[in-house]
This record gives sequence, structure tokens and C-alpha cells, in this order.
Amino acid sequence: MSRALRRLALLAALIGLGAGPLGAQDSQFGMSGLGTPGRFESVRSRATGGAFAPFDALSALVDATLAWADHITITSGSATSYRAVEFPDGRTWVRATRFPVLGISGPIGHGITVGGGFATYLDKSFDISTRDTVVIRGVPVPVTDRYTSDGAVADLRVAAAGRIFQKLFVGAGVHLLTGSARVRAGRDFADSSYVDTFESSELSYDGFGASASLVAVPVPSLRVAAFLRSDSRLRARENGTVLARNDLPTTVGAALRWQPGSRAAVAASVVSQSWGSAGTNAYSTVNWSAGAELGRGTPLRLGVRGGHLPFGPGGRAPSEFGLAGGTGFTFSEGRGLIDLSLEHLSRSGVGLRERVWTLMVGITVRP
Repeated sequence: MSRALRRLALLAALIGLGAGPLGAQDSQFGMSGLGTPGRFESVRSRATGGAFAPFDALSALVDATLAWADHITITSGSATSYRAVEFPDGRTWVRATRFPVLGISGPIGHGITVGGGFATYLDKSFDISTRDTVVIRGVPVPVTDRYTSDGAVADLRVAAAGRIFQKLFVGAGVHLLTGSARVRAGRDFADSSYVDTFESSELSYDGFGASASLVAVPVPSLRVAAFLRSDSRLRARENGTVLARNDLPTTVGAALRWQPGSRAAVAASVVSQSWGSAGTNAYSTVNWSAGAELGRGTPLRLGVRGGHLPFGPGGRAPSEFGLAGGTGFTFSEGRGLIDLSLEHLSRSGVGLRERVWTLMVGITVRP
């Protein structure tokens, strides 16, 4: 392996080892539910609005795409978001940094490819402060209440894929959901004669799921994907005691990719998830995406996506619309790749709006 490739492999490993939630502020819409769902998409697929993820072996969305990983491949990425949170009486900017994906895959012989890694399943980091006045012994006292959560639920995946017919690829995977969150609630009094109070705890989460998918190639320029995933439940524990148990969704999706020439490809996908059974302020969702990749070597990637978020107050699912773009660079005879993506999301719900800019960098190594 060349020196440059060794450095890339080390950087990808360090990104993966450091993966986890940092001090950050996630979407306000996830605060009223289980959290903010992650995306099982590589950085290069995010640049197409997620439309190419069902056909991307670097993404953790469709297991059958692992069949195209003909070499050992290691991929990782980072995402930094700048979020404008709009309230009825003002706006504030918050920043979040995540390492949302790490994966490794490769052939094991007999036409079978295996892969594994992790992706963010739910982000659960936020920090809320509210000001109010309470009456104590007939005297109004200003107070500041603060509630913080720092953590996430990760999806640990092991999958396998292979070709069963000349034009049909299948894949299946198992998923372990695990994570934790440090939660703290406190009240500060403006009057120093009162003692500030707080309570903190650490919650752990667990769950599991299974997935299956197929990709058909009826003609060389056309690929069609269908995928299904069922997640069981998410349990929240404190010191071994189960505090909550929430149903997780069944995911059903389909996608189409057409490559009219060697320098252009377009794709579209639709995904349905039954989040409505997850609890209060939860809604089932249908999301779509469409994108294109133009050129070779250093391609131009563009995409658009839309749909709804599964959690939000007010009895109505928040809407989401996004635009994305990016490119990629290869070197060391294609064994090293760097992908760049920029995404803008617009979200709105009952009384709440937010605008999100996310810059992503992905590193892929094929030793």
C-alpha cells in the first residue's frame, strides 16, 4: 500500500474510532419523540439527495449492493451542520458535528460479499433553556429551567450479498441498535436565597432489526431495487431498569437508476416508514429523492429530496425539503477516494421552522 493510501486508511480508522455524539444540538423536531433519525447514506449518496443510496455499496441502506464490492473497502465520513432554529419570537444558530457512518466490506469467495459497520439510527442530543416566573410563598421568583441530553443510538450492521441469477442480486442483514444518553434537568433561581436544583441520569438503549433487499438489472443501463427492513423495539434503561419501550418502524422502499451513457446517471427512490406506532407525537412517513451524477473522475452530483419527519408537536408531521450537491476525487489508481457534499434542508412544523446547512467529507480506501 502506498504512503498516501496508508495515511488515508489511518484517517478513516481514526474517524471511526472517534465516532459518537459530540456536544451538539440536533433538530428541535426530534425532541418531542425518540430523537432525530439518521440517514443510512454515504457522503457521495448524500450529494445526490440520497437517490443513489439504494445502489451504493458504501451506503448501509440496501444490503444487495454489497455484491458490487469486489475489493476490501473501508469508508468513513464526517458531517458538520449549521442550523438556524426559528421560534415565534426569534431565531438562533446552533452547530453540530457528527461521524454518521463507518463501513467495511469485501468478498469472501463463492460470489458472496460481506459487510459491516455502523450508522447513526437516532440522534438524541439537545439543550433547551426556558425562562419563567413561579410564585413561592406568594412572591414571584424568576427561574431558568434547562434540560439537556447528550447521546445517540447507533445501528451496528452485519450483512451479506450475492448474485443468484445473471440479472438478480440479493442481500440480507441483521442490525443491533445500541447507545446511551446523558440526561440532565435543572432549575436556576434568579434570587440567590434559593438553592439551584438539578437531577441527572444516564440512559442506555437497545434494540434489533433485520433487513432484506434485491436489485435487478434487466438491461445494462437500468437497475431496479426493492428493500425491506423491520426493527423490533427500542428499550430505554437506567441502571438496568426498563423505563420505556417504544415500537420501531417497518421500512419499505423502491428505487430506480438509469445510466443513459458512460458520463451520466440519474436515480430516484421512495421510502415508507411506519413511525406512527412509536408513541406520542409520532407519524408514519413517506420520503422521496431524485438525483444525478454527471461526468467521470471528478463528477458533479446533484440531488433533491422531500417528505416528512416522524416526530413533532402539534398533531401534524413536520415537512422537509432539501437540495444537495457535491463531487469526488480519486487517486492511487482508484484505491483512494475523497467525497465532498453540501446539503441544505428546510423543515417546518406547527409553530417551528429550521434551516440546516450540512458540509460532509467522506474518505474511502480500497487497499
